[in-house]
Amino acid sequence: MMHRLTSTMGFGKTWILPFLTLWLAVYIYNIPSPIHPRPYSYPKPLPELVGPLTINSYLKNATRAFEGEVTGPESFAVDPDGVLYTGLADGRIVGFKGEQLWQVTRTGEFHPQCGTFELEPICGRPKGMKINMADPSLPLIVVDSYKGLLQVDTKTGDIQVLIPSTTGVNGEPFKFLNALDITKDGVVYFTDSSKKWDRRNYRYEVIEVNRQGRLIQYNTITKEIKLLLDNLYLANGVALSSDESMLVIAEMSACQIRRYFLKGPKAGQSEVLTQNLPGYPDNIKLNSRGNFYLGLGSVRYKGVSLLGPFLDLIGPYPAIKIFLTKITPLRVFDIFMPKHSIILEIDTEGNIVRSLHDHGAKVIKASGEGFEFNNTLYIGSFWTTYIGMLNLTLVK
Repeated sequence: MMHRLTSTMGFGKTWILPFLTLWLAVYIYNIPSPIHPRPYSYPKPLPELVGPLTINSYLKNATRAFEGEVTGPESFAVDPDGVLYTGLADGRIVGFKGEQLWQVTRTGEFHPQCGTFELEPICGRPKGMKINMADPSLPLIVVDSYKGLLQVDTKTGDIQVLIPSTTGVNGEPFKFLNALDITKDGVVYFTDSSKKWDRRNYRYEVIEVNRQGRLIQYNTITKEIKLLLDNLYLANGVALSSDESMLVIAEMSACQIRRYFLKGPKAGQSEVLTQNLPGYPDNIKLNSRGNFYLGLGSVRYKGVSLLGPFLDLIGPYPAIKIFLTKITPLRVFDIFMPKHSIILEIDTEGNIVRSLHDHGAKVIKASGEGFEFNNTLYIGSFWTTYIGMLNLTLVK
């Protein structure tokens, strides 16, 4: 009798694990997916860190300015007086020169918890910016990811909304404004990274690899707005060439740079300038050599890990992406980011002519932008707590 009872109890226990597994599978299956990806394969082979990509220690020679006083100084601008400006994660726009740093304005409301995920749309998130040299008052033109295209009086802090995000373009609101550049005669070119995800949820946009980005033109003189390009892969940084004949646009999730012709026989057309980059391109800025400094939000190259780049691995498999985003908090995906900061220098034909590295991310934890002014490279990222500064005389 005892033997029979024991056997029955043991038989019952064998069903517990399969039952729980089945229940968990059904439960996860019925969780709504936050993303709806299609298969996407990155170009092969992976880039190798040779030639102009050879690892060096240039970024390790950088210094950190205003450490602990700023969070997320991602993009920079400078005025004729040599005052630099940047936007922060808590909605502030600050100016700095030498060892002085001060608040210029806020793009949103103030709250003690500004800078958090929950309050970002309320507090604002100023991103790309540049002084409009075509206006005698020299206003700072800014895109705030949530508020729209803004004009800031840097002396008073007064803000004029040129185009609110709720208005957008062609009847479609802006969802994730990101970067801008301005011609000498006051024409603004700016990117809306996604029509689906806002800035807080950029990780979904990167993982999904959809084509929801846009390039928009706004004339500060005529007040006309025009959609130039649609269906871009996470349209991020944008920069004019030195002769203003073309724009280059970083398509972050596809690891490529696109160019859009403003003048010449191809005016109004676009094409991929370079692809299969060794990382995910963030902001892009014209430098003194007529080339572009391109910050990489993260890296992908041969040997970056034992298995290879995470997004390359899961790209062709939408089911894996869906499963992972159902069960994984957004911030957990950051563990797949290798510790390696890189800023590329590319020419107008898309060739990589030089790279600046901090392998191991010892000094510069992240390098979303490299902005050159007065022989110094200012290095920013959307999450670092300092402004990187590299003396370019140290770069051979």
